[in-house]
Amino acid sequence: MKEKRKGKVVLRASSPVLKILVIVLILFSTATLVALSWVHGAIQAETEEMRGEAAALEHANEDLQGKIDNYDAVNSVRQIAREELGLVDPDDILIDVNPAE
Repeated sequence: MKEKRKGKVVLRASSPVLKILVIVLILFSTATLVALSWVHGAIQAETEEMRGEAAALEHANEDLQGKIDNYDAVNSVRQIAREELGLVDPDDILIDVNPAE
């Protein structure tokens, strides 16, 4: 049967190169964490902006879906033609008060 050794942890003096290497690694790690937090903040801001755009597009889609649902009615088609396309009903008489010269 093996005997367990009881020992002490002994810290030895390390070389200056090892100390410099550890300091460089700590500085590099710190710089990397700062850069990552900056990128994370930028990504969060862009995500919020895109969420706002998505909400606006969803609202526009709902409006368009409402118009599509109302296309059955002749009056709604006439209203859309009048408001968005500038068309007039064939039975209407158009009087231009400011004729182009």
